[in-house]
Amino acid sequence: MGEYIYYLPDENGDKKEFKTNANSIIVVGANGSGKSRLGAWMEKECGNLYRIPAQRDITISEYTTRYNYELAKNDLFYGTANPSLYTNVFSYKYDGFKNATIKLRSDYNKLLSYVLSYEQEQLRQEHNNGIKIQNIIDKTKNIWKEIFPHRKIDLIKDEFLCIMDKQNIYEARMMSDGERAVLYLIMYVLCIEKKIILIDEPELHLHPSLTNRLWSVLEKHRQDCLFIYITHDLNFAANHIEADKFWIKSYNGQKWEIEKIEKNDMSQELFLKLLGARRDILFVEGKSESLDTKIYSILYPQYQIIPCSSCENVLNYTKTFNEQNALHGFNAYGIIDRDFRTQEEIDSANKNKVKVLEVAEVENLFLLECIILAILEQSDAREKFEEVKDYIFEIKYKNVLQSQISEKLEKEVKHKLKSIFKESKTPKQIQEKISSLEQLIGFENLHKDIENKFNSVYESKDYDELLKIFNQKGILENGVFLSKVGKTKDTYAKSVLKLLRENEELRKEVLKYIPSFTE
Repeated sequence: MGEYIYYLPDENGDKKEFKTNANSIIVVGANGSGKSRLGAWMEKECGNLYRIPAQRDITISEYTTRYNYELAKNDLFYGTANPSLYTNVFSYKYDGFKNATIKLRSDYNKLLSYVLSYEQEQLRQEHNNGIKIQNIIDKTKNIWKEIFPHRKIDLIKDEFLCIMDKQNIYEARMMSDGERAVLYLIMYVLCIEKKIILIDEPELHLHPSLTNRLWSVLEKHRQDCLFIYITHDLNFAANHIEADKFWIKSYNGQKWEIEKIEKNDMSQELFLKLLGARRDILFVEGKSESLDTKIYSILYPQYQIIPCSSCENVLNYTKTFNEQNALHGFNAYGIIDRDFRTQEEIDSANKNKVKVLEVAEVENLFLLECIILAILEQSDAREKFEEVKDYIFEIKYKNVLQSQISEKLEKEVKHKLKSIFKESKTPKQIQEKISSLEQLIGFENLHKDIENKFNSVYESKDYDELLKIFNQKGILENGVFLSKVGKTKDTYAKSVLKLLRENEELRKEVLKYIPSFTE
């Protein structure tokens, strides 16, 4: 694979050289970030570059005029055959492009004329040389088949036809916007002789399922060219795995602030999605349909909620994103379940803007006293709360009390072991630590403290403390619990979420059990 050279403006607006071994570059920016002006800058400053603008008309006229090869080529690429038909993308005024005016590129018919004349030129050369070649029409038809495997195009009497089957044949001008856009882009990319192809808004007129497939195929067929895409479509950017990617941070009308997006522990798809959010982010455990995402979306409306599946991902993503704060300029936070975490683990997470719940796990937010009372109120049964509370203590908690103590003890011992050997650098130091493990861990006292804590919660019937230490996800689906609150497995969580959306006072009560990220 060869090396490609391209240029982007630096912070002073001067040309800065970049090199890549991939034949695609993606520049991502929000609307109003100066993407079109950047395209104009690159068209002016970078030699050997041809630009396919965003403002392109994909209308096909009923008739196509044939020119000879050179005339058709000049008409398409230089507008010299009939200047009145040619509209350049920008009328340049070299004052930072501030006064540049955008015009529509309407050249589909000229492109068709050129393709037809180009085919004739290739056939003439083939006849003279006696060497069979794959001409422009053959290439177009083959690439079309790669994009649309269940339909084909053919050229009949100077007109492209789309063929679904024997009964469904229609002219190119009657194709859908997506089909006409694909045909336009295939032909253009095959015709361009320059070695850098700049495409504004590669997703324009295309269904998302087509966009990446089309450009991947075209890149494969033009390995001699470097493709530079300027887009706001973050999915398109993320799915171009090998491409170098840049983010337009800002544009003041004359200069751009552009940063290269380096690879990190976070997927580029997620990273680009977060850049596009343009607001502070809250990473949470679970998936998009999990209770975590649903309840935090209600309780933290000021943040972009991003589910990360695991607590490890929450910790890693928050740290990674904040380390690149200079690139995006806003903050990321994380929230994780308390589980059986040690205080040292909680403090360490806090240093990286990740905080823990005041209850053991997110499911326990659905068991808060204020929540259960609000649910019981719907059936005028607030007095049943003590019965619900008694069931959770006497049946759900008491029956697993010893296993909960063991889980907490195991977590504390593992943390102590990790801490003990953290500073051990030599075999002798490790041996010394092993010899005194019992003393260093203090197992008996540790066990006694944890046992006393868990037993005292049971004896005092302190419900808030119970929710802080009790890890038991199954209660929300437990038939006895659900019958006591008058709900079913399908309706309980939905009812809680509905109450939180509609009841501001209830939200305020729940906010006491979740961390605040205001600094």
